[in-house]
Amino acid sequence: MTLLGHLIKLAIRAFFRIAFTGLLFIAIGVGVSLLVAYQALRVWPPSIPEWIAVGAVGLLLGYAAGLTVLVREAVSGVSTAERGVVEGVEQAEERVTEA
Repeated sequence: MTLLGHLIKLAIRAFFRIAFTGLLFIAIGVGVSLLVAYQALRVWPPSIPEWIAVGAVGLLLGYAAGLTVLVREAVSGVSTAERGVVEGVEQAEERVTEA
């Protein structure tokens, strides 16, 4: 597999990992925020300002988790590309020394 093909595969995998992790942590953030709001106020259903705060907490948590996965995938992609370059240089060195 070529280096470009490998990087495209990594990019697609990274996109789905980021999307899944972001949505998962949004759901966790909203759920925990609703639980805390109910425990603090003992009122159900929550009022509009509470829903806004719950949504903000969920979005911030999902955003942070998505960025964390993005950085992790970027580092993984760079290290994979580095390994590919090293292998290419070693192959070129072998060809030059054989000639």
